[in-house]
Amino acid sequence: MGEAGFFNSELDHLLILRATDWPDSWQDKIRGQFPNLKITGLTVDITKPFEETVPKDILAEATVIALNTTKYLPLPESIPNIKLIHTFSAGVNQIIKEPYITRTNLPLTTSSGIHGPPISEWILLNWLVSSRNYHALYEGQKRHEWINARQYAPSGLTDHVGKRVAILGYGSIGRQVGRIAVSLGAQVYAYTASAKNTAESRKDNGYIVPGTGDPDGIIPVEWHHGTSKEELRHFLSTTKPDHVVISLPLTPATTNLFDREEFKAWSSSSFPSSSARKGFLTNISRGPIVNTSALIEAVRSKSIRGAALDVTDPEPLPKEHPLWDVEGIQISPHVSSVGDEYFERALDVLRINLERLQEGGRLVNLFQRRRGY
Repeated sequence: MGEAGFFNSELDHLLILRATDWPDSWQDKIRGQFPNLKITGLTVDITKPFEETVPKDILAEATVIALNTTKYLPLPESIPNIKLIHTFSAGVNQIIKEPYITRTNLPLTTSSGIHGPPISEWILLNWLVSSRNYHALYEGQKRHEWINARQYAPSGLTDHVGKRVAILGYGSIGRQVGRIAVSLGAQVYAYTASAKNTAESRKDNGYIVPGTGDPDGIIPVEWHHGTSKEELRHFLSTTKPDHVVISLPLTPATTNLFDREEFKAWSSSSFPSSSARKGFLTNISRGPIVNTSALIEAVRSKSIRGAALDVTDPEPLPKEHPLWDVEGIQISPHVSSVGDEYFERALDVLRINLERLQEGGRLVNLFQRRRGY
């Protein structure tokens, strides 16, 4: 195996394994900083093991690999000179049982931090579609009908001034959501796994798209923490949020984290039966964090107003699944992060890590095997 922390751009070989072709210009920043670095880019079928799609000699020569992946990492014995693997995704729950993770201690870094701008805009889009009853306007336009105000907004039309936004997982995505929320006049409540009691602990030390997020952690009006369902229910009952945004990694601890008891704690404490205000759930993380049946029940019973889901359980969602037809639930097929800037930003994270690998510095977005993310 290669030795992490010793990167020589004149001797090392960067192998980029991508699912689609892209312009060579996207790699210009890396070439500009490391002009002697050998770079090989291959377009491969990422649904198959890389040993089946990449020539054996190229895998063996690679010292740094950057890749799209849905379920596989190269086997340790196929990459004897490897020093770092970098993924173009933020979540790695689908590959944590791969031998590179379980049988080596070599570094794996992610592209966490690049997703904040597109995902937060997707969240805002869905908030406004719901709160401004955009469906009625869209259907009216399709019918060529100039609908009146009563048809457009019989009740429940609302803006976000003074609303409470609870963000579960105040990482790069959560911080950009917070930035947008306060611009609407809302208040932000952060919920993290561990306590953030000092100014230093509230800082974002990951990759930050310039001009975005909450680098110093100053946006939330309150910080809360916990890892148990009991602690989550306490958070929901005390903060009484209008919005709950789930931006957590999928781990054994977060699987089925939001279930019937959590919906009950949220809706009963926040929205008395006489209140027209109801909560709205947004999940952009992983589907299994939310119990699908419990979500359907909560929306159909009007315990909450609705939900925006970019992820589902199961995923892909079968055509016959009842979730598709629940009024108030807005679904997209795990595409909230898609945008023209995606891979250029992912390569920028890689560039920073090549620099730190060369200098022996701390890698950005380093996967923590103990935590599972």
